[in-house]
Amino acid sequence: MKYSDKTTSLTHAAVRACYFLLGASVIAFPFLMRAQENDPYYFVMIAGHGRYLIYPFYAVVPLGYAALICLDKILTNIKKDIVFDESNVRLLNIITYMCLAASGVGLISYIIIAAIYKSIETVILLSFGEAFMALVVRVVRNIMKKAIEIKEENDLTI
Repeated sequence: MKYSDKTTSLTHAAVRACYFLLGASVIAFPFLMRAQENDPYYFVMIAGHGRYLIYPFYAVVPLGYAALICLDKILTNIKKDIVFDESNVRLLNIITYMCLAASGVGLISYIIIAAIYKSIETVILLSFGEAFMALVVRVVRNIMKKAIEIKEENDLTI
């Protein structure tokens, strides 16, 4: 097995582990938000407003699963030597949209929570992180698109 095959397999295994980790976090998140006190309605996390982070978290979970499915399909294509293909570009587009949607949920959550409680900066930082990931994926998508054009041009030349 070549080095690139090993890294692809390792990455594929990590993406598949993320399916489990995201599912586990869906179950564990409400419990992690509870304080040490026995009151089941007392939540603690960022600035004491953790309970309001549950709703945005659950809103982005389907987006996370959609992005993981796309990553899984891209890695499967790479294992099959389908690299410079329009299907991978479409999958990268979907990942970009999922990151942007998650960023939008984070931004809306920040605006709502900030309007009520006047500060909760961590939510806006997460939103910027999601937007940055969308930007990175978009750059990779544009590189892939250009590589496909060059490949098709070379195939026609030969």
